[in-house]
Amino acid sequence: MDKSDISHVEIAHDTSMSGHPGDGQVELLRGGEVVLIPTPSADPRDPLNLPAWRKWVLLVLVSAYSCTAVVLASGMGSIFTVVEASYPGQEARASDLMTYPTLFMGIGNLIAMPFAFTCGRRPVFLASMLLLIAAGIWCQCSQSLGSHIAGRNIMSLAAGQSEALSPMIVQEIHFLHERGRKIAWFIFIQNVAAGVFFVISTYMVSAWGWRWWYGFFTIMNAAIFVLSVIFVSESHFERSEEAMRGESLPDSKISGAPGTDGGEQYAPRRWIDDIKPIVVKPRLRDIPTFYKQILQGFLIPTIFWLLLLNGAHLGVYVFQASTFSTILMGPPYSFAFEALGYVQAGQIACCLVFLPLLGYGSDLVIKFFSRRNGGLYKPEYRLPVIIIPAIVGIVCGIIYGQAAENPEKWSAAAVVIGYNASFFAFLGANIVGITYAVDSFPTRAAPFLVVICAGRGFISFGLSYATLPAVHTLGYDGTMIVEVVICAVFALIAVPVFFLGPRIRRFAQKWCGVDDKVN
Repeated sequence: MDKSDISHVEIAHDTSMSGHPGDGQVELLRGGEVVLIPTPSADPRDPLNLPAWRKWVLLVLVSAYSCTAVVLASGMGSIFTVVEASYPGQEARASDLMTYPTLFMGIGNLIAMPFAFTCGRRPVFLASMLLLIAAGIWCQCSQSLGSHIAGRNIMSLAAGQSEALSPMIVQEIHFLHERGRKIAWFIFIQNVAAGVFFVISTYMVSAWGWRWWYGFFTIMNAAIFVLSVIFVSESHFERSEEAMRGESLPDSKISGAPGTDGGEQYAPRRWIDDIKPIVVKPRLRDIPTFYKQILQGFLIPTIFWLLLLNGAHLGVYVFQASTFSTILMGPPYSFAFEALGYVQAGQIACCLVFLPLLGYGSDLVIKFFSRRNGGLYKPEYRLPVIIIPAIVGIVCGIIYGQAAENPEKWSAAAVVIGYNASFFAFLGANIVGITYAVDSFPTRAAPFLVVICAGRGFISFGLSYATLPAVHTLGYDGTMIVEVVICAVFALIAVPVFFLGPRIRRFAQKWCGVDDKVN
């Protein structure tokens, strides 16, 4: 349900039911009604007060940026054989076109997100789009393998923000009770569109060559940039700790007419203000604080666990993404080059299942547990949704390894389904990581999302280099068994986290003051 109209909100007045400020427990339900968390202000410029259509347009645009970023930085697998053939005698070095982007996506998060934290989300988003366009032109016009690799590395710096900045923008314009499905819509749009592009990429390259593969997405990114200048408004808004927990302002503060707060008159929201490049007053002196909070995030057990959970599932996906084309194009399957795009199109089917099951399902689960807890919500109520993707990923991962090692005994469907199931499992780990981290530490969402997104990029880079040696040593089946066992262990840790999470947050509050209003 959309609650952007401030005159119809249900706001918590009894702070005694809100729980300890450090344990993440807030009152989500009262008398069967949903409490809006964070509490929206009366300011028309509050992003929570955007009309529903503006929120959807913004969500679609950041999803479109994330889609092209993912396809450009990580979607070369289906066309790599053609790109590699352009550099005869340099095949070994050409693999850097595939492996280095994940490293530079992680670095991009570490460079850009501190500026999103101190200067606002909008300027960093627009700058990332411009850099993505410029790097796309660079790659299209590159005349050597070294130049091509350098262009893709710069492109990946711009693409990295799609992992942390985009979901942060989405969660900042929506309330707690709707974040699960809105983040799911973000992931759904991003990956369904990417699945379509995976299919047509092989045909584009066959017809136009790989250089116009870059050209197509560069033109598309230019169109997204123009629309973003108009519609992607600043999502950062200063809120008190009480507002972040859904607690009401004093009565004197909410008695004014719409557009006022405690008698204070607010300026109306204007397009000219929305399209300013920078809305937030820069606080560059706070950048060291941001990096300090990133380091603190690595030392908080639940955040570090989310990093490892995401990294483990991403590792399985990277392994399969790096090997599925070789397996399917070889005997006995002998897939044609153009057919590889259809293999990755299975991700569309994953998203069709993912959206209702893990998106809307996540929000239904938290309401179910909140009702059983007297209307009080805990971030741990997000964790049960990991069960289904974890089981699917583990079972299908083992099947993938067996089929890859003994293709004559297995249908090609085992490889195709196994590969796409690993993607579904990663989506599950991703939505749990994003929503649980944001709900647990709302005032530290930016640095803690960087911990998860940048950290898993570094893990992916390391795993991409370890893939071939692991296959030579353990075989496809042995390698997959090792990786899915690791995934299973990290998924099972969700059980103690479900019960111990509130204590860990209280520890984090005392140790590093995560509830201090720093953003």
